[in-house]
Amino acid sequence: MRPIEKYVEAMENKDFAGLAELFTPDGILCDYCTTSASQQEYHIYGKEAINMFFRNKFGFRRYSILDAEVVNDKQAEFIANFGGYNIMAIATVRETDENGLIQRLTVRPK
Repeated sequence: MRPIEKYVEAMENKDFAGLAELFTPDGILCDYCTTSASQQEYHIYGKEAINMFFRNKFGFRRYSILDAEVVNDKQAEFIANFGGYNIMAIATVRETDENGLIQRLTVRPK
């Protein structure tokens, strides 16, 4: 399974630990969709921070995705829900390491 497919699966299942395991220890996740929901952009650095961030977001039901579709080897489209705001989004795996772990992933409004 490709990294983008694993990312979508973890997000749909709200699996914060599994999501974090997709990233390198110093992996970076940047989410620019939140500005459309009147929130700060997310720039999350490191596997542990990604785990903690999504544990809180999923646990307090402040983030989820709907209708995800993998569109190619590096991208997926979905509806991102930020505490009641729905935003069409596209996630892109920018870099992976030799083991297929994500080094950099961005999420932008579509």
